[in-house]
Amino acid sequence: MTLPPYRLVWLALWVEASSTENAAFTEHFRAALAPHGEVTVHARGPFHRTPQMLHFEIDLTPRESASECLQALGSSWVGDGWELPADGKAFLHPAVYGAQAGAMEAATAPRYVTGDVVRVRDSSGAHELGLVGAEVIVGHPDYDADTTPKGRTWRYSVHVEGQDETEDLAESDLEPTGRHVQLYGERINISRDGVAMGPSNMV
Repeated sequence: MTLPPYRLVWLALWVEASSTENAAFTEHFRAALAPHGEVTVHARGPFHRTPQMLHFEIDLTPRESASECLQALGSSWVGDGWELPADGKAFLHPAVYGAQAGAMEAATAPRYVTGDVVRVRDSSGAHELGLVGAEVIVGHPDYDADTTPKGRTWRYSVHVEGQDETEDLAESDLEPTGRHVQLYGERINISRDGVAMGPSNMV
């Protein structure tokens, strides 16, 4: 089986620990996941909703397919999303209180990441939304899961100033500004086929 060139397993972890333990947990998660592929651990510090929890976001480029990697980590496909071990079973460390996971696969990596500030190009989609020339903030990448990985093109949910709801725009509708902001909020669930399923609670 030919693996898609772009493969990503993402993890969001909440750990019962103090901020003085940020560095130790960062190294622990990096070492624990290294056998599965290339790992980048983002230590976000105390979680804004639950300050007694440390928040970590992890990007893992797996050596195998994304689904095989998640299964190797003990995750299972339940309903419309991946579920990590629960029922008292520890995931990566006994102090991990909550965790979310998801995966994406495509021919190329998305050009933009969550928090990128982009300018909307002149396009039919932008005209319909009245956003031509506006600066918006990238939420999350997505694609049509009904296409094969090599045929997938990226689109993004974008945050528009003055609107509570996000809009969707194709990657070709956006151009970079070189700026980036930190977005806080729920991580979205990504289905087995890479479909964004909306916010989910910690498990």
